[in-house]
Amino acid sequence: MTFGWEGSMPKSMSATGEIRTLCDQPGRELREALVRYSKGNARAPYSIQADSMLYGDLLRHYLQWCAGLLAKMEEAAAARPTWKDAVAQLLERTAAYFKETARWPSVSHLDHPLRLLLPACYATRAAQRVNSLFEPALVAVDFTEPNEFVTELLGQPIFEQISHDKNADFKTMAKITEDPPHEAEPLHYRSFLHAAQRARLAEARAAKPKPPEVAPPPPAPAPPPPVPAEEDTAAAHSWSQKLNDTRITLERINSPPGTPYFSRESFLGLYRGHRYRLLEIGFASGVSYAGLNLPPQETRKESVGEWKIQVRGGAATLVLTDDNGGTDYYRIEKASRDAVKLDGREVEWKAL
Repeated sequence: MTFGWEGSMPKSMSATGEIRTLCDQPGRELREALVRYSKGNARAPYSIQADSMLYGDLLRHYLQWCAGLLAKMEEAAAARPTWKDAVAQLLERTAAYFKETARWPSVSHLDHPLRLLLPACYATRAAQRVNSLFEPALVAVDFTEPNEFVTELLGQPIFEQISHDKNADFKTMAKITEDPPHEAEPLHYRSFLHAAQRARLAEARAAKPKPPEVAPPPPAPAPPPPVPAEEDTAAAHSWSQKLNDTRITLERINSPPGTPYFSRESFLGLYRGHRYRLLEIGFASGVSYAGLNLPPQETRKESVGEWKIQVRGGAATLVLTDDNGGTDYYRIEKASRDAVKLDGREVEWKAL
């Protein structure tokens, strides 16, 4: 079986066909996708922004390096019959993973063609596993640098999930020792990085983001005409009466589809006597070391203190002072019968 980007490609291998086409062309599409990834993902390492041209070239290089590794293992197995069936299984299972996109981890921050890193990572991890089962090894190759590079882009949890899939696929494959031992030495496969790439990558990883330039503040608008103090006092009293024994929903969020589940809600209860209770309730699913989803876990956080309304120049502010001395301020406005605006954002408001 011929697998990779150098040999003939079955039409059913749509993902590998895309990668082959991509590697035969300049890496502009990969570099552009990488720039979108680095700007749209808050967790993206700054090193990508520091040298996006290098990372775009190394992405294409990683795909080519992965294809060449599989071809080298197939070449070595052809000369050592004991290995033939094991390497055939490696190529078949790797080809299946390329086609079975439903098995790929969910990575909302990666779009096409960066998602092709997922099956390429599986192929490299599977080749490393199979290569380690033979004595002597089939191919002499160092996996440290390619594994570090793909982990940097995918993140450690995704890398471990792909490794978990690989372990499940090859768990029944046992070590093989040739009898009699083969006289041939393992075939050597090139290092992932050459010296110039290694030095440039280290420089990008060491780069630090520049502090943002602070624009001068705009000129202050003309002050509004003063509001009589008695009007502010009356407005503060009116707000206090309206807010007594009511509850405001400060926050209610849920995770988007296709991402690990989490939700968070926070409720502010305002009571007579100007006491308040703030309750935050969260649910989040976790992932075990083995990559399995855990049931959502509930977290609760509560704080209490005093509340009051301040009105200055007709503008009302809800002031929360917790019993530990911290203070929060919210600009408050009436929105509708069942809602108020806090800092310009409409939130639910109802009686307790």
